[in-house]
Amino acid sequence: MTSDGTAVTAAPPGLVEHTVEVGLRPNDFDWAGHLNNSVFPQLLESGRWEWGLANGVDLRDSTLVAVVLQLRLDYLKAVDWDPVGRLRIRTSLAGQTPYSFTLAQDVLLADGTVAARGQVRLGLVDRETKAIHRVDLRGPAS
Repeated sequence: MTSDGTAVTAAPPGLVEHTVEVGLRPNDFDWAGHLNNSVFPQLLESGRWEWGLANGVDLRDSTLVAVVLQLRLDYLKAVDWDPVGRLRIRTSLAGQTPYSFTLAQDVLLADGTVAARGQVRLGLVDRETKAIHRVDLRGPAS
């Protein structure tokens, strides 16, 4: 159940976990030499786009847009200064309701250590009418 009492169903078959490597920029780090906390949601967004493309869910030319309804982010380990470093973002579908879907996402260091763990619930809205749409995620065609 979600916080609003809506039933969550299991992920539909065919959708796969996806991991993408993302480069870091010098301005991603704060004065203490750590990856700034505000960069993590951007990393998760990159992971979500790549997960969607890997699973045949491409909204670039769609009238629908995915909107973030809820974001939970747990910072587990600092990411130290490395202006040319790379992190991996692992994304998988955690569940869906009739009008939203939830992705589980991890930010991984080069050695596989989880630096942050996120969970993002998204909905689909028509770009022009702002009408909410039902979610029907299906894996890529075989």
